[in-house]
Amino acid sequence: MFTNPSSARVLELIRESLERDVVPELQTNAAKVTVQMIQQMLVSVERRLPVEQQWMADECNRMALVLREAGAAAASREGEAAAALGAIAERAAGAPEFPEVPAFASINESYGELSELLTEALGHLHRLDGEGWAEAPALITRLRAYLQLRINRDMQGVFAMDAGGLLGRG
Repeated sequence: MFTNPSSARVLELIRESLERDVVPELQTNAAKVTVQMIQQMLVSVERRLPVEQQWMADECNRMALVLREAGAAAASREGEAAAALGAIAERAAGAPEFPEVPAFASINESYGELSELLTEALGHLHRLDGEGWAEAPALITRLRAYLQLRINRDMQGVFAMDAGGLLGRG
């Protein structure tokens, strides 16, 4: 059991639902083609999601570096454009240096395994609590705190989608 399916998994489930529940009900070829196009866009997003943060972190580091280099190179020049590049370089110097983001496959595999272990551990802790183990309630509380964090993050994701106008339309 996953405590929180990944965005890629949610997209996969949407595509499967479209194929299973929507496509058989479509009456026109135009509607069928439209759903196929939507499914293909979902596949594209699903494939991009796992690496997008890696790309963004790498690109942030690269942009900040080249902007600092441009400012340093322009420091020997006079004039408005050179001064503007210097100011840009100063702002870019304040950007954080991002560490390399691990590969999605590694994170996803670990997340899945740890989610299953957490679910299993919760069951064992409840059994031990029933047997009177004094430490079990505190450990159950800690695991529940993690689950509450996941629920809060899920809700933030839902609210972020709603703020963008993606929910409630139909």
